[in-house]
Amino acid sequence: MINTNYEKTGYLNEPFKLFHLTDFEMRTYECHYHDFFKIMLFISGDVDYFIEGITYRLEPSDIVLVGAGEVHRPLIRSASPYERIILYVSPELLTSFSSKDVSLETCFQKKPENEESCPVFRTSSPSVSRLFKLCEKLESSLSDHQYAAGLYSRCLLVQFLIELNRSFLTDSFRYIETGSTNRKITEILHYINDHLDCDLSIETLSKQFFISRRYLMHIFREETGYSIGKYVNAKRLFSARDKIQHGMSLTEACYSSGFQHYSTFTRSYYRMFQTTPGALRKES
Repeated sequence: MINTNYEKTGYLNEPFKLFHLTDFEMRTYECHYHDFFKIMLFISGDVDYFIEGITYRLEPSDIVLVGAGEVHRPLIRSASPYERIILYVSPELLTSFSSKDVSLETCFQKKPENEESCPVFRTSSPSVSRLFKLCEKLESSLSDHQYAAGLYSRCLLVQFLIELNRSFLTDSFRYIETGSTNRKITEILHYINDHLDCDLSIETLSKQFFISRRYLMHIFREETGYSIGKYVNAKRLFSARDKIQHGMSLTEACYSSGFQHYSTFTRSYYRMFQTTPGALRKES
């Protein structure tokens, strides 16, 4: 059974961070989430990747896209070296380089013609090779101490994000083979994310999906590492933050994300993000 005693992991005090990592021994990773966006370029390994209730079997050159607040973890299947490049990108950076007509968050959303979002980018297009080369160039730039090195690195990051979004919108995708997936949990997670402004109590969900309260709570914890209440609260907070960053008023963001009381929202928001919704409004 998955350990349920986890919290948000990883902290991002800069606009972005890059890690090039290789595990030579099998490790067990617990389910976790971040309050920033994560992009993983998968190089090698025998790895499945669990994201929001679905397990994806990875192949070399896959690009894994994990949105802020999405529960995920790698599942290591053998001692084969697990090599990957990981980019952490702050929501503020993506927003700062976006406009009314262009959003660098597009690749983390559903494809326009596809009802099911797929967080694993796999395509036979030459764009994958370009993306990996751009990321290697970005990695190299981070050890550069020449004039305007930081600005140059940020420019490379924005170029990478633009290319990634272009590929996401124009390339043809291959079917992603999945590992074992609890279809009921996947349905429940999709329902929660599509109905954050509705009643999402355990009682309501158990009736919606025709399963007992006890069994619902059991399988939800086992599959996600979250209690239902904690998962719903986190999702509502991420939804509210996103709405505020895109110009919605604080009160409208609060109530449209499913909170019944503004004071409860502000307290929960501070516990999650260590800042206030008002401070985010000023930054936006």
